[in-house]
This record gives sequence, C-alpha cells and structure tokens, in this order.
Amino acid sequence: MEKHLVDRIIMEYVRPLYGFALNKTGNIAEAEELASRITLEVYQSLLRKPEVHDPASYIFKIAHYVWARHIGENARVSNHARLEDHEPAYGDAGFDAIIDRETAGELRREIAFLSRQQREIVIKYYYGGMSIRDIAASTGLSGGTVKWHLFEAKKELRSNMNAIRSIGNLGVNPIRMAGMGHCGSPGSKGDTADFLSTTLRQNIAYAAYHKPLTIREIAEELGVSPVFVEDEVAVLEEYGFLDRLPGGKYRTNMYIEDPSAAKSEALHRLFGEYAGFLVERYFRQFFTMAEAFLETGVYVPGGDANLLMWSLAPYAGKLLTFPELDRVTVEETFVKRKDGGHYIATARIARDFEVGFDPGLYMVCGDMERTSDEHGIYAWQIDTHWCGREGNWRDCLLSDFVSLGHFINGNLPQNEANLDVYRRLLDKQYLIRTDAGYEVNIVYCRDRRTGERLRAAIPQPSDDIRKAAKKLDEEVYRIHLEGQPEHVRPYVQFFSQNMMGNSFLRPYVLKALLDAGLLKAPEPHRQKGISTILFINRD
Repeated sequence: MEKHLVDRIIMEYVRPLYGFALNKTGNIAEAEELASRITLEVYQSLLRKPEVHDPASYIFKIAHYVWARHIGENARVSNHARLEDHEPAYGDAGFDAIIDRETAGELRREIAFLSRQQREIVIKYYYGGMSIRDIAASTGLSGGTVKWHLFEAKKELRSNMNAIRSIGNLGVNPIRMAGMGHCGSPGSKGDTADFLSTTLRQNIAYAAYHKPLTIREIAEELGVSPVFVEDEVAVLEEYGFLDRLPGGKYRTNMYIEDPSAAKSEALHRLFGEYAGFLVERYFRQFFTMAEAFLETGVYVPGGDANLLMWSLAPYAGKLLTFPELDRVTVEETFVKRKDGGHYIATARIARDFEVGFDPGLYMVCGDMERTSDEHGIYAWQIDTHWCGREGNWRDCLLSDFVSLGHFINGNLPQNEANLDVYRRLLDKQYLIRTDAGYEVNIVYCRDRRTGERLRAAIPQPSDDIRKAAKKLDEEVYRIHLEGQPEHVRPYVQFFSQNMMGNSFLRPYVLKALLDAGLLKAPEPHRQKGISTILFINRD
C-alpha cells in the first residue's frame, strides 16, 4: 500500500487504538506504550499489503495480536523475576557485578542509549535502590510492565556492552547552518535562527532531514547520548520543526538548502540573465517616466529622481507576480507555530567553496512589510548591498515608521520625551539633519490618493514577461530540487514559484540598472533611506 494512504489510515485510527489499549490495560502510561507498539505493527503491516478491503477489521486483529503478545511477554518476565520487593527483580550476579565495577564506564554509556522510560527504570532500580512496587507507583506503570522493561533493558545492555558503537558522519563532521530565516510571520519566540541557535539543534534537524530517524538513531548519527537529544527533539517537535511519525521516528519539517559551487553559479547566471531581460523589457521605461511619477505627489528626498528609482524599481519588482504560476499555496506550506508564528523555516548549510562572483553583492532581505491600521501606516522595505542596512528583519520596526508618520504629520514634538525617538530615526537615516532642520530621507505618500496615483503610474508587465516568468520558475525549480528529499518538495515548489517577483532577483535587477548607467549609487547620507516606501492614509 502506498505510504500516503497508510499515513492517512494511521491518523484515522490513532485515537481508537489508544482507546483499545487503555481499555485493556486500565493504565494511561502502559496504554500509551501499548498503543505505540500496536500503531507501529499496523503501520509496517499496511505498507506490506497491496490493499486492505476492511481496514477496521484488519487493524483490530493486529491490535488483539499485539495485546496477546504483550501479556505473554509480561508473563515470561514474571517467570524470570523474583516478585519479592526486597529482592532484585532479576537475580543475576553477573549483571550486578557489572554494575558494581562499571567497567571503563561502558555500562553508563549504554544505559544512556536506552529509551527514556527504560533508562529511568534501570537507574531507579539499580542505582536508586527502588523496589518494583515503588517504581511502578512513580511511573504509573504496572509491576509487570516495569519487570518487562528491566528484562528487555538488561538483554540490550548485555548485547551492547562489548560492541563498538558507531558514530555517524555528523558526530565526526557536524554541519553548521547559515542564512537561517523564515518566509511568513515569526512568533513571540522568534524564527528559525532562534530555535536553531545551537550546533546540537542544527545537527538534529539535519540528521532527520533526508530520512526519518528515532531519537536513538539521531543520537548515534551525532555521536552523543540520547540524553542530550531527547529534550531538544521535544522542543523542536513542539514548535513544528520536527514531525513525529509512526514508530517513534522524527522527520525535519523545514527547508534546508545545501549549496554547492555548481548550484550557486547556475543560479547566478540564471538570475543575471533574467535581470538583464527585465531591465530591457520593463524597467528601462521607468527612467523616461520620472516626471510622471513625481507628478503623483509622491515625496522624494531632495526631489532626486535617482532616489525615487532606488525605491520604486525594487517595489515594482514585487508586483511582477502572476497567480497562475503558483503551484502551492501559503495554506499548504506555512506551519502554524505554538508561539503564534506562521511561516516556513529555512536554513542553508555553510559550505566552503569558491565562486566566480561576490555573493555579498547580491544579499537581500525582504520584502519586509509593516502595517498599522490604528495609525494608518503601511511601510515596505527591502535590504540589499547598496542600502547600507544590515539585512536583518528584526531591525525593520513598525514603531519607527509610526514615529516617522507622526513627524510627517507634525505630531512629533522635539522635546526631551521624544529624544530617543529622534535619535533612532536619525541613526536609521529615516531623518537627516540639514541647515533648515530635519528632512525626511525616504520616499513616502502622504495620503491615500497619492499612494493610489503612484501605484497606478507603475507600468503593467507584458505577456512576454509573463511567459518568461514561467520559464524562469521551471529552471529554478530544477536547480533547487537537486538533492532534496521527497517530503520537502512542496517547499521547493513554493520557493521556486513566481521568481520574477521574488526578492532574490531584486539585487540582480539593481546591479543591471547600475551597469546600464540608469541608476547611480546613492550618496552616503542618502544610503540607508533607499529601497523604502511609506504609505500614509490620512483620509
């Protein structure tokens, strides 16, 4: 049976199977364990079956089989164990001797690789001196289940004591992520860079990216104890960076790029080619329309048409999107986070390789949009190499644009209470000092009608651009798809659609405009104010 059909069936029967387990055991903790074992058995069995005509009958036959096996295992454990609380559950002098001498720390190492529950039981019994009855009471398990866990743990420990534990590639050569970001709205706890701020979390995410892994398998890949992985996995799952699958496996739920020189060069050539196309077929006409744009009433610092183009051209680039090119939607791809975030998490593996161009020249952060209905403010901004800003969405603050709006409207008195506000606006170069006082240093529309006139003056793209956009998307998708696992294809599609209007193309357009002599580099005191437009609705 195909995997997606099995996944759907499993999701449908998760609750009924837990109800079955709870009815049989009468114990929440034991029921969770039994339900997990049943679910895994059902999942593996369905994958082997070409089809199942009566899923309910088939699934609950398996459930009864696993339940019977569970009872038998507990019975066997009881036969191997002494039931008196004051005696060891497993009278085994050899194993107790191992515990006493702790040969080279091997036992402690292997205990660390047990499941969380078995590890807890082993430590409480052998190191804490707790009785079966007390462990059962503290864990919520039955005495028989505690004994079964001890029995299974002891078998595993004996088996692995003399084994050479392998260390995965990430344990020897851990990756480091760069360019950690998001597409969408971050939550109260930040975005990808905040959640994957440690090397451990980055490598956990990468370990389970290409194939689902259990906590133990992740730990072995990283060459660390599961003790150090469990809590990290729990947090990443809680906030949507990992998905828990049947069988106790985890799969990374984000988009991770693994760049190479070949990929980077291919994308660079592609974006450069299409940027040149857009300059000739679309943006060149902007520079013959400067007077028409200014007649809309838009405010431009110093009335400088060059500064207007530094903002208007990348803003217009945002409008080069075509709904028919969207293959996946926001609803299909964005993840709702526990902290209120709603975004696709992204990251890039930091690789050392050389390319024949300067990547820093094509840095971009955007499109950043900040809106306040209360204050009638909509601000748009994009950060590139030429604007002199850091390229950090965290520093693009709505409060700054609200303050600037107050200044424009004459509602920001120059007094001690507003001293820090003015200091920040000056530092951002949203305001600059002149001999005449303060000057607004960004493009803005002071009312609704001005904004409408400016947007209406922007030329509409031609059918040729629409056709070119489709071809660009296809080529970008082909490049991005290389080396990506099947489950992230929707993310690859999302980040490969409507590339003509994507912010990644904008630096290439600006570079092409500069090379063509249409744009001129902004003066230093104007630099931080470019590629920003503020729309104010005062109606």
